[in-house]
Amino acid sequence: MLNLGAMKRLVLLCVVAMSMCQMAFGQQRFNGVPFNGMVVDAIGKGMPRVNVWVKGTEKRTMTDKQGRFGFLDIDELDVLVFSRKDFRVELPVEMRKSLSVMIVNQGIIAADECPALLDVGYGFVKRREYNSSYTVITGEELRQSVNPDLESILIGLVPGLTRTNGELTLRGRNSINLSSKPLILVDGSEVEDLSMVNTYDVETITVLKDGGNYGMRGANGVISIKTRSR
Repeated sequence: MLNLGAMKRLVLLCVVAMSMCQMAFGQQRFNGVPFNGMVVDAIGKGMPRVNVWVKGTEKRTMTDKQGRFGFLDIDELDVLVFSRKDFRVELPVEMRKSLSVMIVNQGIIAADECPALLDVGYGFVKRREYNSSYTVITGEELRQSVNPDLESILIGLVPGLTRTNGELTLRGRNSINLSSKPLILVDGSEVEDLSMVNTYDVETITVLKDGGNYGMRGANGVISIKTRSR
């Protein structure tokens, strides 16, 4: 049996290990994950053309007509700056994954995480902010094609997406993995191939060439499909 001193040391080691895991998780939780937000006025109406940027960086954007904005990457320690002709305010992210901000009389009177924004994916991120690792396609874009085959449409729209030797590939042949097929997700659940998806059910498709956030499953890239609510 362990004596009291040994038990104390064991408990201390467990606490330290758990703290390190939590720190590591916290530092990575926003890496590569879109951060969506909304800026509203006193009556809850979206505020357009508000400049939003990450303090001390070159990351900046502007709210759309509905007051919405998005960033590709946000760190939990970042501070967001909101400005327009009549105000300039700052707000720490503080572990929030999304943000709804109410600005009244040149100041923030309410700031809360907004669960409704979490499922939007990359929908609010300005296209000019995408880099070569991201491609976002809306359902409307897909349905403009006369071709009903989703895979064929995507191959024509997504740079680097091809079918090689009978297999869909996004990052080229990978000698490490037996398969070079990207991970395909529909509303967060993995599916075997794109033939299982009806083009008319699609709301958005996000294609990530670097799917590191999905571990080894995303090593060949990720095709994440969000379907429309019925």
